[in-house]
Formats: sequence, C-alpha cells, structure tokens
Amino acid sequence: MEPANLSPEEQMKLRASVGKNVTPATLDSKLVFVFCGNGLTYHGMCKQLLEKESVFREKIAEISLCFQSLGSLNILKTLESETESSDFNNPDVIQPLLFVIQVGISTLLKHWGVKPDAVLGHSVGEVAAAHCSGLLSLEDAVKVIYFRSTLQRKVTGGMMLVVSNMPVSEVSSFLPPYAGKVCVAAFNSPHSCTLSGDASAIENLHEELSNSAIGPNLFLRLLDVPTAYHSHMMDPILSDIEKAIGSLHMNELNAELFSTVTGKEVQQGDFCTGEYWARNIREPVAFEQTMPLSFPRYQFDCSHRDVIIGAAQKNTQSDHPVLHQTGSGSNIFTCDLKSESSSYLTEHKYNGIPIIPGAFYAEVGLAAF
Repeated sequence: MEPANLSPEEQMKLRASVGKNVTPATLDSKLVFVFCGNGLTYHGMCKQLLEKESVFREKIAEISLCFQSLGSLNILKTLESETESSDFNNPDVIQPLLFVIQVGISTLLKHWGVKPDAVLGHSVGEVAAAHCSGLLSLEDAVKVIYFRSTLQRKVTGGMMLVVSNMPVSEVSSFLPPYAGKVCVAAFNSPHSCTLSGDASAIENLHEELSNSAIGPNLFLRLLDVPTAYHSHMMDPILSDIEKAIGSLHMNELNAELFSTVTGKEVQQGDFCTGEYWARNIREPVAFEQTMPLSFPRYQFDCSHRDVIIGAAQKNTQSDHPVLHQTGSGSNIFTCDLKSESSSYLTEHKYNGIPIIPGAFYAEVGLAAF
C-alpha cells in the first residue's frame, strides 16, 4: 500500500530511504551548570517562577518541608512574603534560600530538557551542585545546608574584599605583612580573587591597594557579609561541622561533578563527609583551578565606538535610555554604552567598561524597529 497524500516522486524518495542507516546529529559543545555562592539573593526573588511554573513551585515546597523537619525556617513562606524580615541576610536564612532556588531552577531546566554535562559550585553553591549531579540525595543536601548555615551564624566579625583586574600572584605579594590576619578566600579567575580576614586588616589592605600605582585600574569591592568566610574566623566551628554532618550516602552521578575544594573532578569521599564540608567553609574556593572545560577569555573593548543599528520599518523618536536616532528622518540609531542614564550600565562596569549580556543587543535591535 502506497502512503496516502504523497506524490509519486515523494513515494519514490520514501521507498529509497527505507533501510538506510541514520546517524544522529551530535554536538561537541558541553553544558555546564555553575552554582554561585553568597551575594546574589534579594527579597522578592523568584516570585514569578513561583506563580507561573508549577514544577518550580512543587520543588520549592518539597524542599521547604524537608527543611522544616530540621528547623523552623519556612522557605516557601519566606520567598512569598511581601516584607523583608530582619534576619533575611543571616547565613541560616540566605543560604537555604540560595540552595532552594538553585535546585528549583535546575529542576525546571531539566523538566524542559536542559540537562548539564557537568556541574560545579562556588563555596555554598557546592551543596546544590552535589545534589543536582545526583551524588547527594535531597535529604542529605538539606542536612548539609542546614548545619553549614546555622553553625556559620554563630561566627561574626571580619570582612571580605574582592580584588579584580590584577594577577592573583601580585595580590598575594601584598599579604605577608597581614599573615594570620588576611588570606585568599577564593581564586575566581587569574585576575580576580576574594580576600578575607580581620576587619581592620582588610580595611588597611583596601586602602593600600587603592593607593598603589595600579590602584586606579583595580576593581575593589568590600562585600556586605556578616563574617569573613573561608578564613581563620571559621576555625571555631570546624569540628562542629564535621560532627553534625557526619557520613553521607554517595549515589550514582548523572553528570560530571567537580570540586572547588580540591580543584579536581570528584574523588571517592568528596562531598560525602563532615570533614569535606568543614574544608568547604575554611579552605579557599579553587574556582579558577576547577573549571572543567576550556572557557573563552574575554577582552573588554575600551574604545568609545557606538553600536550602530539600522532600522528598516519605521522612523519614530526613541525614548529608549541608551538608543538614540541620529536624525529625525534617519533610520540609523546609535547606542551609547557610556550613558549614565541606565542604572544597569552604571552598576555593571569593569575598569570603567560596562559589561552587558548578549540579550542586550537583541533588545536594542528590537527597540529600533
């Protein structure tokens, strides 16, 4: 029987294709999920996801119940609250919120068919990475984040400082006078690190770096954190971390997992003992050493060239914050990346150059039409 609704030519091609070996298309590129550390959470985050994405909301509710078996924090209620609580920025609140959002978004992406080939986490982000790789069960991951965060709340004092646009080896040359008081808390890239330690020592070092010969070219940012993570300030709680977490069950991986404690792919015992998680809060984050794939290194253009966009459909005066028509009758627009009218461009600068996502170009292109 010939297939219905096909022309003789189409029927002939169909018969000719029967029995042919078909090789599925493959991609050489791999997808990596990177779970961030502290500093990116804010009141009101993820409200739209909670309202519109049932998969995300169900995962958040599941984790919230799991947390309540250990403590009083109601994660779902906190995320949906219209007012910010006074303890919102405490470690035992902000770290569980970060964890639950990371796991929720990862679950939603996987539901949509977006699955990572490899995962890694920066500092506290390692907890979500260990779970989303399949290594730790949700219950064990919640146990880790609960004790990690509640014990860290007991520690106060100290400061942290991000130093960028300077080789980390050169930053280290400033540290000998601050021995025992300041250390490198995170190796973020070859030209970016985070320092941590005693508040007075960090303030003095910040001033010294600012006044150095290359000070005007440095990116220096004092972090708004309650204590100096990954420094000697963590020493009093290390044994408590080890005892409280104890031994965890290792499950089969569904993605490659890399450790920013060891700087290597996961080894036997990594992520599954209290000793490992004590190292996670005390030792420097070896993020730069851990990157599993060869990521591109970006060079930021310091020129003052405008982005020129041709608009083919209509010529209307734009009220866009950075997009400007070159003339009343022209279909050429300029995009001023040096503009101070956009808070995003003002706040996301590296050495005076605004860092913008690729979606920015699509947005201004659409705005020009």
